[in-house]
Amino acid sequence: MSTRVNAVSHLGESVPLILANLPDVCPRCHRSIHVTPHLTSFDVNNRVQSVFRCSSQSCDELFLANYTRDPGTNQYRLQSTGPVKFEASQFPETVAEISPNFVQIHDQAIGAETHGFDQLVGVGLRKALEFLIKDFVIQQHPSESELIKKTQLSSCIEKYVSDTNVKDCAKRAAWLGNDETHYIRKWEDQDIQDLKLLVRLTSNWVDNVLLTQRYVKKMSPPTS
Repeated sequence: MSTRVNAVSHLGESVPLILANLPDVCPRCHRSIHVTPHLTSFDVNNRVQSVFRCSSQSCDELFLANYTRDPGTNQYRLQSTGPVKFEASQFPETVAEISPNFVQIHDQAIGAETHGFDQLVGVGLRKALEFLIKDFVIQQHPSESELIKKTQLSSCIEKYVSDTNVKDCAKRAAWLGNDETHYIRKWEDQDIQDLKLLVRLTSNWVDNVLLTQRYVKKMSPPTS
């Protein structure tokens, strides 16, 4: 839905123009919103910025929307909003307990993507995966912790991960993660979204293993 506004230049000039569309998601709280512009400005390069306030009462924060002109018209189309507030990922309690570094590194990688540093996301996810796997197998094989720390990720997965689901997902996440650190890609049909999903699947399967072990240990077979 288009909106007519009077945009103000740095010289105080007022020019009528049309915002072709308005933000429908708040970059601060990430909720769906219905907003109206409070102040709109333009510069000599035909860039337009408009100030909005989130319509959610629990947020109520101001944010900025950037617009560019549709060629040959007086309409300006929404390009981006900001500043973006990063939304932390939610991981199973068991995973956060055994590998807090995994959670931290993973969220920093996704945070980089949120702020436009997309080339760093895969590298960060690859590092996060290594911390998750090594913390997991150290928990499973505490007597070999020092050796595990020095073992390459691929060898660590192959040698120490016994659960098939964890192993299958972790191996493929490592393949894609390695692609993100190399000049030439081997997996052209997969991208960063596949890597994100495989890391998430790996953490979920790790959670399943840890929860299963917890209940097997806690609940002995009943005596007859």
